[in-house]
Amino acid sequence: MLDVDWYDDVRLKDGRKGCVIEIYEHPDGNGYEIELCPEPDNSETVTVAIDDIAEVIRKN
Repeated sequence: MLDVDWYDDVRLKDGRKGCVIEIYEHPDGNGYEIELCPEPDNSETVTVAIDDIAEVIRKN
């Protein structure tokens, strides 16, 4: 099981990278809001489950 915390940099299983900006606690498993590595002047956030995270790239 991955240890994912606020502001960790992660790589998703689909290859996208981003930073954890919110953690939603739920009895069935946590959800994570990820701010994807943005292009200049363009940011996108996605909400994913722990199963969608491939690895923690950098702990903060």
